[in-house]
Amino acid sequence: MNPIIRFLRGEMRVRITGASVERCMNLLSEEKIDFWGICRKDELNVELFMLSKEKRRLSALALRSFCTTEILSERGLIKYLQPLRKRPFLLFGTAFVLMLSFFLQSFVWVIEVEGEERVHEKVILRELETLDIRFGAWASSIDPQLTKARMLNAVPELSWLAVNRTGGKLTVLVTERDVAMSAKPPYQTGSIIAARDGLITDYNILEGMRLCKRGDAVKAGQILVSGYEDYGLYLRAVCADAEIYATTWHAGTVAMPAQHMEKRYTGKEWTQISLLLGRKRINLCGNSGIFTACCDRMINVKKVSIAGYEFPLAIETATYREYEEIPSEVDAAAARQQLSEAWQRLLRADMIAGRAEKTTEHFLQSGDLYVLNAESTCNEMIARLVPIEEPYKGESNE
Repeated sequence: MNPIIRFLRGEMRVRITGASVERCMNLLSEEKIDFWGICRKDELNVELFMLSKEKRRLSALALRSFCTTEILSERGLIKYLQPLRKRPFLLFGTAFVLMLSFFLQSFVWVIEVEGEERVHEKVILRELETLDIRFGAWASSIDPQLTKARMLNAVPELSWLAVNRTGGKLTVLVTERDVAMSAKPPYQTGSIIAARDGLITDYNILEGMRLCKRGDAVKAGQILVSGYEDYGLYLRAVCADAEIYATTWHAGTVAMPAQHMEKRYTGKEWTQISLLLGRKRINLCGNSGIFTACCDRMINVKKVSIAGYEFPLAIETATYREYEEIPSEVDAAAARQQLSEAWQRLLRADMIAGRAEKTTEHFLQSGDLYVLNAESTCNEMIARLVPIEEPYKGESNE
């Protein structure tokens, strides 16, 4: 008999004592009672193994053969569970946990997204929530084919999606759509104009008819490359494409307050502890309402994770430190440095491509403000594409 089956059904080691132990074993065979592991100790004693449920039948057959029986040991699943009879709450708790473990697998506790590169994982999880697929969702209500169709409509960047469930874990496999760069021009016909006044220093024309050269002074809005190519006998309308660099001039003013407010901590602190369950927040302490505006907040979040999977369950500890704002003078040198850096950022934001070659700055203090007047000479790309309408062909009078 298989050892696992013997353990589940329970087995015992028995000693049979008598003058005719062979007759007792013959009676066991006639009654089709299984026994094994026979060990002859002497002329009157034999030890063997049999199932625990055959105790009564063994005693009756031993009396018929004028023998006595003694149970030496007993083992099996029932034997191990016997001590639990004296601890009913432990037995009930064990059964409840086993039932709960099977029941909890009917819900979604972990959602993992695989295969995403350009599309952020949060975007996919947010769209799944609109389909009621979230933490704690009933797993049997999720239709993989319907979810795939709805998600592909909601997220056009995806070309394929599959939903696989293993217990309480839901794995979403996605494949992103390959978007090829279009070689088609943005407009059917277009010209290149100057974005601002400047002195042309360099150009690279790929399409269109050039109307300028190096050293020309141009004004904002002037056509630099025409969208009509003149071949003498006919005109060809194209979408002009070119890069044109010119020397340009920028002037402006930036300012900042001469005073700023500094923090001075008062020494008062508050601690707020919250339980984050999905998108819900449950305050675990009484000081949940802190209305002081002048406070620094430091947040420490401890998430619950098992085997590398994070659950939407976390403990958030927020520490508030109260402070007072006091006025303080700004150092003039530091202010000039900050204003100079701000002016350079404005220049870079105003240019598509290029650099500032020379900058003249005039720094002064006017009342409660530090003011920087700056003038910069730049070499930047001034070409801008604008659409043009095709020429009116008119009606034939013939």
